[in-house]
Amino acid sequence: MAIEKPKYEVIQKDGKFELRHYEPMILAQTQETALRGAGGFNTVFNYIGGNNAEGKKISMTAPVINEIDGEEMTIAFVMPSEFDCETLPDPNDPRLQLKEIPARKVAAVTFSGTVNPQMIEEKKQELLDWLKQQEVKVVGQAELARYNPPFLPGFIKRNEILIEVE
Repeated sequence: MAIEKPKYEVIQKDGKFELRHYEPMILAQTQETALRGAGGFNTVFNYIGGNNAEGKKISMTAPVINEIDGEEMTIAFVMPSEFDCETLPDPNDPRLQLKEIPARKVAAVTFSGTVNPQMIEEKKQELLDWLKQQEVKVVGQAELARYNPPFLPGFIKRNEILIEVE
């Protein structure tokens, strides 16, 4: 069974870079302390595992998204498209928030490997440099999107840096 991913249309492709139009989505999001997902990952995973007002299990999706700019990092799971804010169960954990993301235009750079702060910064800068060449204005913060479980070897892992653009 395939894991659901957010729906998007590729507007422009240039090697490892893309401009995409994403459909609206809902995130279950909380604060995170480390890239390896020390605390926040479990909070969100427990929510989809049934730690919610209805005791309802929710399917895992990909990617896991970290907001990586700003003072505090977050971690979020994209909720399956069958749900909206009315049909998602309320979180039991007050640290978890359900966040509606409207349709948006996003720039992406895709890469493989086990992520670390240096790699993230390099890929983010590559994407920003590409956007500058394309004369595309950045309007959002950088996000790290990871599509695979942590136990897979790095060369198999698919990662992306995403930045909302005008």
